[in-house]
Amino acid sequence: MNRKDEVLQTHLPTVMAPRFEPLPALKAGETRLVMAGDGLWIEAEGGFGHFRRPLWRSDRNLPYGRVEACSQLRCGPIPLKLIERFAKQANEWTDQGSEAVAWITWGPNCGWELLEPKILIHTAVSVRYTWPDLGPDTALVLDVHSHGIGSAFFSHTDDRSDLGFPHYSLVLGRCGRNRPLTQLDCKLRLCLAGYFFDEQAPWVQA
Repeated sequence: MNRKDEVLQTHLPTVMAPRFEPLPALKAGETRLVMAGDGLWIEAEGGFGHFRRPLWRSDRNLPYGRVEACSQLRCGPIPLKLIERFAKQANEWTDQGSEAVAWITWGPNCGWELLEPKILIHTAVSVRYTWPDLGPDTALVLDVHSHGIGSAFFSHTDDRSDLGFPHYSLVLGRCGRNRPLTQLDCKLRLCLAGYFFDEQAPWVQA
């Protein structure tokens, strides 16, 4: 096999879901594609949880086993108070004409934390920054930034930023002085190896 193909298949292998026994468990940090009886799925084992989502649905039954979508959060729910704290900061930065950005991280020993990056440049439409290195037992759970008074959406820059390891990504928009989180525009998605899945923010009424 070509060396480049070996590298690709090592980083994102494809397995067939067995019909007569359980799907082998993923190891920590691994991501794979799963060909199942109803189509193609992506599955990832992150530092804070285990995820599986459909990528393609087959029009006919395939000769493989069945799998189900899952979101198993070992960290538990993301604390709403941390997101509300960021929303308050985003409102303040909007009044100053700037976007805001932060990480929400979790570790089994250190718990939850809201981290702010070292800001290099921040304007009303963009932020340039550098992040601190996370410890080996700490995982990024939520990457969050604001769009000031603009609407919430994911840009091509966000798509590039959200490549790689599993995490959630959140954008807050329509920010302004003293606006509560429930009144802000928001977009939330799960990011798995460059594939993005829209999620319903728990504080937003369906």
